[in-house]
Amino acid sequence: MNPVPSLTEPVAKYRVLRRIGQGGMAEVYSAEMLCQPGYTKRVAVKRVLPQLTRNQRFMRMFLDEARIGLLLNHANIVQVFDVGRAEDSYFIVMEFVEGANLKEIWEECQTRRMLVPLEISLAMVIDVCRALDYAHRLTDVQGNPLEVIHHDVNLSNVLLSVTGEVKLMDFGLSEAAVHIERTDPDVVRGKFGYISPEAAHGLKTDARSDQFSLGVVLFELATGRRLFQGEDDLHSLQLTRAAVVPPPRQLNPEIPPSLEQHLLRALARHPDHRFPDMRELADSLTMSLFELYRPVNAFSIGDLVQLLRGPSAQQRVDRSALIAELIEDELMHFESLEYDEELTSVGDSPLWRRGG
Repeated sequence: MNPVPSLTEPVAKYRVLRRIGQGGMAEVYSAEMLCQPGYTKRVAVKRVLPQLTRNQRFMRMFLDEARIGLLLNHANIVQVFDVGRAEDSYFIVMEFVEGANLKEIWEECQTRRMLVPLEISLAMVIDVCRALDYAHRLTDVQGNPLEVIHHDVNLSNVLLSVTGEVKLMDFGLSEAAVHIERTDPDVVRGKFGYISPEAAHGLKTDARSDQFSLGVVLFELATGRRLFQGEDDLHSLQLTRAAVVPPPRQLNPEIPPSLEQHLLRALARHPDHRFPDMRELADSLTMSLFELYRPVNAFSIGDLVQLLRGPSAQQRVDRSALIAELIEDELMHFESLEYDEELTSVGDSPLWRRGG
């Protein structure tokens, strides 16, 4: 018979299964959230890299953005369940999506010398349009616009499930990542090929910047070519600033003329020349999808993911059981953080306070 823990002993809330990825901001673990006795829920636990938790500016922006992540509730956005701290580590607990990200699918297509079917590419991008339109229109309880911008729409931030769901992720790290990459040489860069020209010039951005980034994603899906990939990050940044876009039909003649027109508009160098919002872009892409006369639905996307996803995340990036145990030990001390609007910084006077 298992002993009953005392009230002073920490009780495990999460059981770490394996490490499934790492980027320049955080590492991600597959885990089980322990609910009622005998019941668990599969989740993804994102742990901010230790070197970034010492950066007060990054943590201030990260925690503020994490609040937005908790507010987002849309079928095409990865759901954030909790934000918390365990000792000196910060975690985001989010929905686990069984499948692959769009970058993995795109790269597997490159290996097989094929393109993602155009109708599937359009269906996936339209779903991302829906996610972004929802986020861009989000308001607080008083109806005031929150002016949410993702800032980091790219192939790797679009998740595809084996059942055909399309979900945009990383609203919680996007704004903080943009700012810290400009000032912290220790952060891994590499997404300059997806930012808008105005962002590349350090100018004010708005929702139309996300539209440009999504346009880059669609261009790469439809043509099988990277659009602004330079020899290094600086070169990619220079290409993005210039925003010279070759006619997509020259690279893939199967692209309908109407789709080329819509794509070039979304990729216009000046924001005023793009679609006014994501809904109008989605409507235009839907018309192009109808012109293809190729039926597509969630089953089509799921079948493609099943066909093309590579080795499982466990095979690719699994770490030793010891590392998982260390993370799980940290999570034994996990405390949810609650936003406190009366506080204005991290550190001694945190924007967030520990939940009661």
